[in-house]
Amino acid sequence: MILWLSIAAVALVLGWLLLILSRQGAGPQIAHARQLTATSCQALQAGAARVRQQLPPADDQPYPMTPAAAQAVLDLALRDQPGMEGGFWRADAGVVAYAFPTYDGTGIKRDPPSAELERIASTAQRAQDCAGLVADVRPGLREAVAFAACPVPTDDRRLIAWTLLRVPLLAAGTVNTLILAVSLLLALVVVSGAWLGWMLARWQRQSAHLREQLAQSERLATLGRVCAGLAHEIRNPLGTMRMKAENAMAAPADRREARVVGALEAVLSQTARLEALVSSLLALTQPLRAERQAVDLRGWLEAQRNAHAEAAQKHGVRITLAVEPQLSESAKGLALFDPTQMARVFDNLLLNAMAHTGECGEIELGAQRTRRGALLLWVADDGCGIPADMRDTLFEPFATTRAGGTGLGLALVREIVQGHGGRVGLAESAKGTRIEMELPWPES
Repeated sequence: MILWLSIAAVALVLGWLLLILSRQGAGPQIAHARQLTATSCQALQAGAARVRQQLPPADDQPYPMTPAAAQAVLDLALRDQPGMEGGFWRADAGVVAYAFPTYDGTGIKRDPPSAELERIASTAQRAQDCAGLVADVRPGLREAVAFAACPVPTDDRRLIAWTLLRVPLLAAGTVNTLILAVSLLLALVVVSGAWLGWMLARWQRQSAHLREQLAQSERLATLGRVCAGLAHEIRNPLGTMRMKAENAMAAPADRREARVVGALEAVLSQTARLEALVSSLLALTQPLRAERQAVDLRGWLEAQRNAHAEAAQKHGVRITLAVEPQLSESAKGLALFDPTQMARVFDNLLLNAMAHTGECGEIELGAQRTRRGALLLWVADDGCGIPADMRDTLFEPFATTRAGGTGLGLALVREIVQGHGGRVGLAESAKGTRIEMELPWPES
């Protein structure tokens, strides 16, 4: 995508450069020169008209301006037009005044261009005949010359203002070559961008298809692991019940009744284990709807500790609280989480912690606000910790190291925390196990 955006940026730059170059080609330059000569000629016409109003012609002058006045008009009108030449023409006298204010040679150029006198005369004559502005262009191999002529308002209408501007065609030809090269480069960039865009769209479709296949494979793999674990968990109780029943049936008559009672007790025990397994599976597969409520964090954590106080006392384990002092005040009145669902989370985590914590051990329930503003809850113990080979699959179904455990408790913990929009993970701890849950902080 970055490469495609870079190609698009290059295409835009080349398009802008092509637009600039197209304005520098031979055709646009000649058209621009014609416009400039016409504008400058009209400026001479207006300047001569003003001079005629201010300086009445002398009796010995055949036209209504002195040479000095005509020269001043020419210099003022043409000095801001680089390369522009101009003058005044009469049919009976030819060029009567001439100026090239921007001439970059040595000295001041006062002689009209002899090679262009015939075209100047013909253009001026046409302007006199039609009593209006006439523009013309003389083409050439190396340069083109744009002419303009317009009559000066006098009594006899015979004074004509004229201008000319040269356009170097060699430079224009170079510009045309550049335009062709930039056009080809722009076409190549556009085609490359279109091809890359098509490839990106194709890759996105393939990526989406692969993601769907990967998700399906992950679902099938998860289903396979669940089925394998479920088969293992069901087979053990079934085997125990079958063995007890066979022993009871094979017992002598005087001992059969006692063995039948023992077999029935084993059946009831294993049935309860199967019911717990099915209940955990149902809880894991049913969609979770978190009903967030305002919770007094310290009081709620205290209730979780009290719920397991008796079991902790039997195991010789002490449960402590670690709540950030300012947390209770900042969380007052906010719907933090679903207290019922999160109580199931802490039940599973506390049972696991007590199973892995030795006598005189300690379990810590804690809560604080993270730097990112989220709510951090944790259950930490100083027990034996989690084996290295189980850290990556700790929250997968049927992953357990606890004797008699189903391996569904931590999977249910993950589902509930993710149902709240949070995340759960195994945090680094110097000793024992520390499970951290990060929940989004509700807006006030």
